[in-house]
Amino acid sequence: MDANLSLFNQINSLSYWFLVESNYKSSLALDAEKDTFFIKIKKGKHNLYTYHIAHFSKKNKRFLHFELAAVVNSLLHIKETAMRKRFESA
Repeated sequence: MDANLSLFNQINSLSYWFLVESNYKSSLALDAEKDTFFIKIKKGKHNLYTYHIAHFSKKNKRFLHFELAAVVNSLLHIKETAMRKRFESA
């Protein structure tokens, strides 16, 4: 689970970056009662990215790692695009 914890830390850091350093809004929820993980990135009224993992604790560890890594890669891509647009407009 250490590798997955590292991915969670990256997801949390990226979500925080979106809130503080960009005009994107991020929502992140890990709900133990519903056993779900959810993330959403918005710009204005437009959803740029959403991902939901149901039955979180029951997932195969390798598959969960793959899903979390995909989330990190998607968020990094959105961040890179935001940074590029910021640089181009400056």
